Amino acid sequence: MPTTLHFPLLGEPLALDLVNTRVREGGSTRDLLDDPLALATWLAAQAARVRWAGAVTPADLKAVRALRDAIAALLAARRVRARPPRAALATVNTALSAPLTPPQLTWRSAGPRMRRSPDAAQRGALLHALALDAATLLTGPNAARVRTCAHPDCMLQFMALNPRRKWCTASVCGNRARVARHFRRHRGAE
Repeated sequence: MPTTLHFPLLGEPLALDLVNTRVREGGSTRDLLDDPLALATWLAAQAARVRWAGAVTPADLKAVRALRDAIAALLAARRVRARPPRAALATVNTALSAPLTPPQLTWRSAGPRMRRSPDAAQRGALLHALALDAATLLTGPNAARVRTCAHPDCMLQFMALNPRRKWCTASVCGNRARVARHFRRHRGAE
């Protein structure tokens, strides 16, 4: 699985990359966003798609993780054509309705400067961008193509633009399945 730092970045929509910050390792689920530094690292890896400046606080981490879990619940509900939990829908809608305070250009005697929004406004803008990507994904023409990797030890989600795709990556999970199939065939031949 391709990674930037230690996150599986599969080239999927931003909302899926966020949901994919929870992985299965050794049969248990591991949260890759386990501290503010991990979120800062993920944000740096996503710098081309999201704006963030400065340190990440525990409050930022808590808000992003709550939104990630809500998006995951909405994706799961969409996949099985069920109603999502109300709390998940409310979390995403709250992020979508966050007031955005863009940076301001100021001009002083030393010249122009960009004044960034306060931390809470920056967090709101981040949550809004993540929620908007999730809403666009959930309501878009490819929403039914979001799948979970077929490998039993993987929980990554991806957009299956090819209807035959069933692995998050052919080089990792697909290869694991081929190796296991080969092992089963040859083990029975002995």
